[in-house]
Formats: sequence, structure tokens, C-alpha cells
Amino acid sequence: MKRALRWLFGVVLLGLLALLGADYLVWRWAGGMITASYDGWRAARQAEGWAVESGPAHLTGWPFAARLVVPDFALKGGAAMPGGVALNLPELDLTVALTAPGDLLITPRGTARATLGLLPPLAITAESAALHTSLTATDAVSPLAGEMRRVTVRPDQTPKEVASGLVLTIDRVDFLLSSTAEPAALTLHGQAGGIDLPAAIAWPFGAHIGRAALDASLTPPPAAGRDFAATKAAWRADHGTLRLAATLTDWGGTTMSGEAKLDLDDTLAPEGVGFLHLIDPDAAVASLARQGIIADASAQALGAVLHLLAHPAAEGGKPEVDLPLSLAAGVVSAGGIPLFRLTDAGVSTP
Repeated sequence: MKRALRWLFGVVLLGLLALLGADYLVWRWAGGMITASYDGWRAARQAEGWAVESGPAHLTGWPFAARLVVPDFALKGGAAMPGGVALNLPELDLTVALTAPGDLLITPRGTARATLGLLPPLAITAESAALHTSLTATDAVSPLAGEMRRVTVRPDQTPKEVASGLVLTIDRVDFLLSSTAEPAALTLHGQAGGIDLPAAIAWPFGAHIGRAALDASLTPPPAAGRDFAATKAAWRADHGTLRLAATLTDWGGTTMSGEAKLDLDDTLAPEGVGFLHLIDPDAAVASLARQGIIADASAQALGAVLHLLAHPAAEGGKPEVDLPLSLAAGVVSAGGIPLFRLTDAGVSTP
């Protein structure tokens, strides 16, 4: 009896050791996949002129996952964009569960500090943030799905009394970034909910948006370059087009949606056409007046014009308006009426 128990114990022990050995081999293999993928991505960005820096990366997570920890991650470049782009993270985690070795989970940790073009430096925090992609996809750009919860964006290195009125908070963000080879295109599908805009800024319809959705398609994606003008010229020569479709729900009691098609003119300035679909124009005009964007007299005149253009919704719903939009020579117009001019410094009268 004792001999049988010892024999059974030995078999179980050998089985456990074999299982742990196999798990370790899978862990090393998955860790090698992560490391090779990260090294390849970093080399590709550096070849495009980006600077990618970090502390020494190390592999951990055994026995349940392969986790590559990249401390003090820093990405800087984007010379083709005025002002460039910079991103700094205290830690970037790349994780593959051993039960799904083809799926890569990317988790940024700590407060991200970012510079995007000519915007002031930003500090970004989130209660949770995760990016999902594939280690085995054969596409030039593997689909990237992201989700963030309780996001806060505030000016970095700004006095607290000033920065408090410039905070953007978003309850939830979800997006999917993907690419196709024929035709060459980069597409983004995103949605966000519970958006509170910076309170120090007078927004047309108030500082809260219930929900926002965006679909964008860039055809073809611009080639990587270090000169902004040359990048734009090459993209125009390739008949580059940006298509946008957006919906904003419950923004000051107003719901609106629109579509636009944009490209570059002979001077490499953006131009395009689109439309804005507005539900309940009365609520929109009232919100503009309440926010001080337009005077009461202008609100009455605008309301009268929108009433002429409005048509009743199906089944007795709120009236709706479709406004044609255009962008030419830097001027945005609605129904042929110039609204404002886009400049390097922001927005001005047309």
C-alpha cells in the first residue's frame, strides 16, 4: 500500500514538473514574441525619425502571463506636424496571457504627459486604460482596440487655480483603429460618453455632452515624413481624402450629426464640403443665447431662418434641419453664409 502511494505521489510530482516546464517554455516563447514585436515597432518608428527611449525593459509575469515592463517610456517626434508630438509614461506594460498567446494587452500606467502639436503640454490620467491588438496579424497595421474609463485631461505645469477651469473629463472612451491595403486606408471608429468640457471656456451648447461618436477614414494614410509641407504635398498628389461622420447627443439638450469630406487645395490648405443635421433647432438657438454666443436679437433672427428650413420629424417628433457646410480658403460657411475663419491662432471672423 505504501509503495503504491509513493508510486502515485511520484507520478503526480513528475506530472506537475512536466506541466510547469511546459508552462515555462510557453512563457519564454510568448515573452520572446512580445520583445520582438516591441523591438520591431521601436525600430520602425526610429526609421521614421521618431525618438523612442525607455529604461531597461524586463520580462515578468510567470506562470500565468508573459509581461514585458517598459519603464520611463518616452516617444518624441512627429516633425511633419507643427509643434511635434511627445508622450511620456512612467511605465508601459505589454502582456500576453499564456491561454491566448496571440493577443497582446497594452496597459499604460501612471500619469501620461503629452504634447500634441501647438497645444500646451497635457497631463492625462485614467482609472483604467487598455489597448488590445494581435501579435500574429499579418496586416501592416494590426487592428488596435482601446478602452478608457474615468479619463481626466488637464494642462500640465499650470498653476492649480488656472488649471481647475481647463479640465476635461470623460466617463468612458472606446475606439477601434484599423487599416486596409486595397484601397490603402486608415479608419477610426470611436465613441465617448459623459463628457464634461473645460468650465472656463464658453461652449456653444454648454459644457456637458451626453455621448459623442466619430467615424473617420484617411485615404491613403500619409507617408511618414519629416517635413510638414512635403508630407501635405505628397498626400495631395496621392488624391488624399479625409472623411468624417460624427454625432453629438444631449449637448445642451441638442442632438446633432454631420458628415464631411476634406482634402487639400492648390495651396495645400484644407477644403471640403459636408452637412449638419440638427434636431430641435429651437433648443439649439436657445442654448446659444443662454451661453452668450449670440445676442437675443440675433437668436430671434436665426430662429426664424431655421424655422423656414426645418421639416417635421417622423411621427410628430421634434423639427429637424439639414444645413450644407463648406470649407474654402480657410472660411467655414453654412448654407453659403460665412460663419468663421480658421487661422493658425484659432478662429476669427470671416
